[in-house]
Amino acid sequence: MPKTEHRATGSVPAELTTFVGRREELAEARRLLSQTRLLTLTGPGGVGKTRLAMRVAAETRRAFASGVCFVPLAALEDESLLENTIAAALSINDQSGSPAIVGLTRMLADQHILLVLDNCEHLLQACGLVAGKLLGAAPNLRILATSRQALGTEGEAVLAVPPLRQETPGPAPCDSDSEAVLLFEQRAAAAMPGFTLTEENRGGVRDICRRLDGIPLAIELAAVRLRVLSVTDLCERLHDRFAVLTTGSRAALPRHQTLRATVDWSYELCSPQERVAWARLSVFSGDFDLDAAEQVVAGEDLGLRDVFDLVAGLVDKSVITRQAGAGTRARYSMLETLRQYGLEQLEQSQQAGATRARHRDYYLAMTARARAAWFSPLQVPWHHRLAGELANLRTALDFSLAQGDQDVAMEIASNLGDYWMALNLREGSHWLERVLAATQGRVTAERTRALWVGAWMATLEGDTEAAIGRLNEAYTLAQRSGDRDAVSHVDQVAGIVSLYRGEAQRADTLLRSALRSQHEHSDAAAVCVTVFYLAQAAAWRGDADTHGWAEQCLTLCETHGARWSRSYALYLTAYQAWRLGDPDRAERLLRESLRSQRVIEDHRCFALCAETLAWLAEEEGRRERSVRLLALAGAAWRGMGTSLRGLTHVAAFHDACESRLRAAMGNRRFEDAERWATGLSHGQAVDYALEEPAKPPDKPARHTTASILSRRETEVAHLVRDGLSNKEIAARLVISPRTVEAHIDHILNKLGFTSRTQIAAWATVHSQAPDV
Repeated sequence: MPKTEHRATGSVPAELTTFVGRREELAEARRLLSQTRLLTLTGPGGVGKTRLAMRVAAETRRAFASGVCFVPLAALEDESLLENTIAAALSINDQSGSPAIVGLTRMLADQHILLVLDNCEHLLQACGLVAGKLLGAAPNLRILATSRQALGTEGEAVLAVPPLRQETPGPAPCDSDSEAVLLFEQRAAAAMPGFTLTEENRGGVRDICRRLDGIPLAIELAAVRLRVLSVTDLCERLHDRFAVLTTGSRAALPRHQTLRATVDWSYELCSPQERVAWARLSVFSGDFDLDAAEQVVAGEDLGLRDVFDLVAGLVDKSVITRQAGAGTRARYSMLETLRQYGLEQLEQSQQAGATRARHRDYYLAMTARARAAWFSPLQVPWHHRLAGELANLRTALDFSLAQGDQDVAMEIASNLGDYWMALNLREGSHWLERVLAATQGRVTAERTRALWVGAWMATLEGDTEAAIGRLNEAYTLAQRSGDRDAVSHVDQVAGIVSLYRGEAQRADTLLRSALRSQHEHSDAAAVCVTVFYLAQAAAWRGDADTHGWAEQCLTLCETHGARWSRSYALYLTAYQAWRLGDPDRAERLLRESLRSQRVIEDHRCFALCAETLAWLAEEEGRRERSVRLLALAGAAWRGMGTSLRGLTHVAAFHDACESRLRAAMGNRRFEDAERWATGLSHGQAVDYALEEPAKPPDKPARHTTASILSRRETEVAHLVRDGLSNKEIAARLVISPRTVEAHIDHILNKLGFTSRTQIAAWATVHSQAPDV
């Protein structure tokens, strides 16, 4: 007799509250479910895996002739009862005495059914085994599982469920509400009828959702608290989120009734060593890579080689997440809620101080590598790396100062001097002021360096008086210790200060003194900076650059592959060309400099280039464009917390240009054109200045310079570093000498080098900082 079709009776539970967002996740889950027979939705506790699975099942019900069966497993503790639980959900009442799996496979063999296994993480092995058996016996069966960890079954597709979005996707207005905010609004209105979002509370609600990582369970628990707290009160109390978010639905399982219980459940699913790793990884602020994790997690009780498996386990269990689009090296992050829980565990373990010290030491070493590699082809990758690590660098600085390790804090802050001056001047000044105030009276090389770096930064901010005070102390310390290299740096910065004070002749004298010493020390990076300012001194005196300082600066940058520095050298060379009456060359060089802004965002260089382009546009009669460029430059200066007033000669040309424009256009037209620049992003400003279609960056933000070379070219570069000849390299790699020669030509072309010595230097730097 043919089998009668069995209709699934374990139907999907009705939704008791509205379903918010998840359009992209729903579409992706449906797509994957049409292509695979086992789809597992993974993610941390409370992220909404069950609700998403219920919605997917409801929306795809008609595609399954035998229906949909929802099997809740959260309350099941004995894995031996798993098969019976699934059979009961399918209303299979087999009295034959055979194992439940026999009845299941017999019944499902010819059924077209969707089986939803909800909350599998504590029954992982059993769920994986049963799923494999059922899928093997029933060709038309599909399984949708939810779990904090993948089942690990052959043919399984995994969809990681993220928190609700904090930003509004697509073309919606920038002030419209995100999925997370909409969920809060709906749940708050249910808890306290009459609640609506207003201009007064919207910012607070957005802050609550952000601080709760967009986790639906946490947002729902927070919304209920509006019965007794205002939005402002709730915001203020979220520093102790586990104590505040304690009142959930009585109908929910205990571990879904409070935020702590939800995270406790994840913690219990981890092995003892994974729990230790979770706690130690919580010291990271922002994301981190595997090298950082290894250095921070490993200790007396955990070996360096153990860390990879522990990180992998925590990724599998949805405690940490691998970041998408993080370049060539994997990076990981932890939701703030899970991080706060981990910090609690770390404090209880008595390992917090040692773990934070390892974190600090790792970032101290990183900043030292960045400083050593600054004037090299790794310059731009280090820019991006440091920008991405800013949260961790702040944590390392704060910890050092709190622990009384002021010298370490001072070393980190001064190592970052080039980065601060390029991308984050105001924050750099903040840290230098703190470390200098904390180390008053110290006579150390670190303080000397921090003083002249701080003086340089103060100068760029326009505070030359503060700069002079720091330089006087730095000079005294350098003389007392006999540190000639430090004296040359003090002279260099003193020359820069003089230049900003309009004392071009004194600047020239000081800079030449610094240059002689820097040549003696073969300090190419310092030489490049000094000749840059010597060229400025000549230009601002109105002298011809008879020494070719600007061209020397450009050549040095190109020789060393220092792409960011080259953008400044191009600007300076363009400025000289404009002063010498060659506007075409000036504009070409300025555009070349500005194109680097699509790779690295440097508001200072942009402002200088936009300012000079404005003068060129005014000379060409393109008055509206000139005004807009002046406005864009002004916005960039203001964004840095400074102005071009410290650049006296540049300011003079600016004022003359603006005066002519106002006279020709009238104040109203001038101000209309000026207002056009309001609110433009840096990228939009660059596109306007270039008058070119927008282009993507040359490389993703965290790509290494090594990714420019092929794997074999990188091998050849490192063998050149080791002193091997072409013939020896060929023998080592089992290739022909002619092939080696071709590889070296490619390396020279890709890195912009002209000699094997430069390749060797690059390979040495890269081997010291492989994680850029």
